[in-house]
Amino acid sequence: MTFLVAFVAGGVGGALLDQIHVRAHVLRYAHPSLMGQPWWVAPQFGIAVVLILVACVSIARRMMSSRDRVPFVADATAFVLAYVVTGVLRRNPWAIAVILIALWVGMLLVHGNRALLLAVSLGLAVVGPIYESLLTWTGSFHYMVTPLVLRDPAWLPLLYLNAGVLAVSAARAVTS
Repeated sequence: MTFLVAFVAGGVGGALLDQIHVRAHVLRYAHPSLMGQPWWVAPQFGIAVVLILVACVSIARRMMSSRDRVPFVADATAFVLAYVVTGVLRRNPWAIAVILIALWVGMLLVHGNRALLLAVSLGLAVVGPIYESLLTWTGSFHYMVTPLVLRDPAWLPLLYLNAGVLAVSAARAVTS
């Protein structure tokens, strides 16, 4: 049941966050069908959230600390803020980078599970952009901002760092 909820919440939440990028002209899909997005966007986010949650729960069982008391809603709010920054400041990638790094470092400082946050955040910062780069090579969408690194915005790994904080928070919520 937990993973079904994660799939639905991840699909809906991810598609809504992706709307920020669609509406701000950060990216464009090749074959949009609903509100500038193709049908597969929400299920793709749902599957990604479930896979990330499964991995985080597995890692968290070995590395989770009871010292961490930051509520899930705070981490979710910080991640939404990070996403909004990438849309609102789309024409200023260096400002985006500075804000995303500052937000991530700030979240690291308030959490007790720094080793776990680092492991998950760095893992997502590598795997996430690789996956998105592969998707852009299929022609399913393309980013419309610069600079691009392997067809992804240069700041994309930094957004995934912030996603790592939310992923660990979700794993903590599921395992406690």
